[in-house]
Amino acid sequence: MLTNRQLTIFKSIVEEFISTNEPVGSKTLMEKYQLPYSSATIRNEMSFLEEYGYLEKTHTSSGRIPSIEGYRFYVDHLVENRIEDKVKMQLQTLFQDRHRSLHDIVQDSCKMLSELTNLTSIVLGPDSSYECLQRMAVVPLSNTNVTVIIVTDKGHVENKTFTLEKDYTMDDLTSCVNVMNELLVGTPINEVAYRLEQEVKPILASRVHEHEVLFNAFLEAFIKFAKSNIYFSGKENMLYQPEYNDVNKLRQLVSAFENLTMWNNLETVTENEGVVVKIGNESPLSGLSDVSVISAPFKTGKTTHGSIAVIGPTRMPYEKVVSLVEYISKNIEEIFMENEE
Repeated sequence: MLTNRQLTIFKSIVEEFISTNEPVGSKTLMEKYQLPYSSATIRNEMSFLEEYGYLEKTHTSSGRIPSIEGYRFYVDHLVENRIEDKVKMQLQTLFQDRHRSLHDIVQDSCKMLSELTNLTSIVLGPDSSYECLQRMAVVPLSNTNVTVIIVTDKGHVENKTFTLEKDYTMDDLTSCVNVMNELLVGTPINEVAYRLEQEVKPILASRVHEHEVLFNAFLEAFIKFAKSNIYFSGKENMLYQPEYNDVNKLRQLVSAFENLTMWNNLETVTENEGVVVKIGNESPLSGLSDVSVISAPFKTGKTTHGSIAVIGPTRMPYEKVVSLVEYISKNIEEIFMENEE
C-alpha cells in the first residue's frame, strides 16, 4: 500500500501528464503543485513508484509518465465522482425537454458528452430486429400539433411530434394510425418501413386525400427508429490528440470507426450495472491497445438495454469522464423507465 506522500506525488504526476502530455519531473511538482517535500524526496518517491510499476521513464526526458498499471490504480483508488454545477445545469436542460423523442435525447446526450470531454462518444441502443411494433397511438397537443406514440413489445417507446398541414384533420391522422395498427402490429421494427411502402401506402391513398405528407412523416419516424443501433459523436476529436500524430495509429483508429462489429463488443463490457473503465489492452477493441473505454449501461425496457461510452487515449481525464458517463447514463435510463410507465 502506498503512503499518503506517495499517493499525493503519484496523483499529481498523473493529473499533470493528462493535462500536458509531457513527462513530469520533480521541479514541476514542486513549483506547480507546491508539494511540501524536497526535490530529493520527490525523486526518491518517483523512483519507488517506477519500481512498483505505476510510473515509467521516457527515453527523451528524466521525467516520468503513468504506466497502464498506474492508470488502473489511479482509476480504482483516486478518482472522485464530481461534476461542476454549471455542467449539471447544462445537462438538465437537455434531459428536462420531454417534447423530443427518446432517440433524439439519446443522440443529443452522446453529442454533448463528446463536446464536454473533447473525446469520442458512442451510444449502443437495443437492436431493433428484436423488437416488434405493439401499438401506435395519436395524442393531440393542440388544434395543429400532434404526437404519434410508437410502442414495441419490449417496452420501448418513441414519439414523433409534428404540425398538421391545413389540409389535414385529426380524423385523417387517426385513420392513418388505425390502418397501421391493423396491418403492422407484430412486425419487427426494422421491417416496418418496407411494409409501410408496400402494404400501407396504397390503402392510405384510398382513404386520405393528399396523404403523402402524413405517410412521409410516419416513414421518417420508423426509419429513424430502426436505423443502426450504433451512434458516434466527436470522431474528429481523436484527430487532435497528440497520440495520433503517428500515421499508422491514426489509420488503425479510422479503420476501427468503420468496423461496427467491433463496437458491438462494448455490450460485453456493460453487462453489469455501473461505470466500467477498460484501459489499454483491457479494451474490447482489438488492435487499439493505446486507448481507454469508459462505458455504462442504461435500461431501455424490462429486458432491453443500451450503453453509452467515451473512447480516448489512455491519457484521458478519467475523473471528469467517469463522472459524466455515470451521470448521463443514469438520466437516460430514468427517462426510458419514466416513458415506459
